[in-house]
Amino acid sequence: MRPDRPRPPCLPLSALAALACGLCAFAARPAAAAPATASLDSTNAAGAADCPDAGKLARIVNDGLGRAAVAPAGPGAPSAPLRVGVTFQRAARGYAATVEIAGAHGGTRRLSNGGPGCGALANAVGVLLVVVLDSDADADGASARSDRSGAASTRSPSAAPTAALARTNADVGFGGGVAEGLVGGWSPTLGVGGSVASDRWAARLNALWLPSKTSDTGPGRVAVGLAAARLALCVRTGADRARLSLGLCAQQQVGWMRGRGYDFEAGDRTADHLWLAAGIAIVAGGALERAFGWEIEAGAVRLLREQRFVVDNFGTAFQSDPFAFMTTLSFTTRIW
Repeated sequence: MRPDRPRPPCLPLSALAALACGLCAFAARPAAAAPATASLDSTNAAGAADCPDAGKLARIVNDGLGRAAVAPAGPGAPSAPLRVGVTFQRAARGYAATVEIAGAHGGTRRLSNGGPGCGALANAVGVLLVVVLDSDADADGASARSDRSGAASTRSPSAAPTAALARTNADVGFGGGVAEGLVGGWSPTLGVGGSVASDRWAARLNALWLPSKTSDTGPGRVAVGLAAARLALCVRTGADRARLSLGLCAQQQVGWMRGRGYDFEAGDRTADHLWLAAGIAIVAGGALERAFGWEIEAGAVRLLREQRFVVDNFGTAFQSDPFAFMTTLSFTTRIW
């Protein structure tokens, strides 16, 4: 027979079950969540009911950050070092959002989007807040990254939203005005054209027509008309049509000038000349409603080639001025 060995003390079955439950509860207990770094308050103005409230917007930001960094503001909400207020409203074209941030990256940003819904603008606001909160987190660990890489990286809080919201718009328009010095004295002008704009830059292409203007010259009369095309590159104060915008444009112009003489001894004859000019113009524009707008352009023209119509047995019947001026009013509509 084997000698009896001392047995370990046995725990009752109920005690073992209680211990197992305790261990499972300890293992399943979630780690304490980090406190939110920003409190968010969102307001939807009239016409912007489809824009997200504070809860939905907070989820967009937290999904982008991969952590619960934003909590909706309200009674009982924990205090946070960063306070964010967002106001959604309808703009002249689409939607606009004003984001007010109080904290290390404080300030006010205004974003806009043409729609048709508020989803794209909500995502853009979310990108802005993700970058701001991510910048705060990066600033806390900047010294550690400097030790590893030799230089701390910097990030602009507005770079990502700018890239996200950068878009290209196209307008077409029709209008008229007056010109002085192109076909002799003051004359009416009709024009049609379009523009393609991105942020603060725009390219414009226009076609102009100046009906023939008749003037008495010696024993006869001479009628001069002009059809021209203009290509312009402009820098603008802004791309938001909800506000007044100003632009400065450099233009290159090419056209065809036609002159016809009447009642001269040499008979009635017609001549055509190539017309070349350069110019500079100031353009002001704004919105009338969601898809329509207006533009006023005032500019000076410098002829690159002198225009002269000569009649046999008489001499010069018309000679263009070296400088001319033009003012037009156009009504525009946005294509995209």
